[in-house]
Amino acid sequence: MIQKEPTFEELCAQFAYVPRNRPLSAAEVSELIGVHPVTVDQWRLRGTGPRYFNPRGTRRCWYAEPDVLAWLASGEKRSTSETAA
Repeated sequence: MIQKEPTFEELCAQFAYVPRNRPLSAAEVSELIGVHPVTVDQWRLRGTGPRYFNPRGTRRCWYAEPDVLAWLASGEKRSTSETAA
């Protein structure tokens, strides 16, 4: 059976998230997830975190809300012996 990707609205409900309707900074992502901002930076450097955007000519990184929530949901498990989805 093919499982459909959850919509942004479904992800917001799943994580009790109220959308801000704008890109999020790394600090806001760390607050949302509950980790230190350096952890988000390390995920970005390793390529293991949510997709991000770095506009030309800037040093800022921005995250789209749907990408962050989808990344969180991608780690869903039902058992400790199960690998992530």
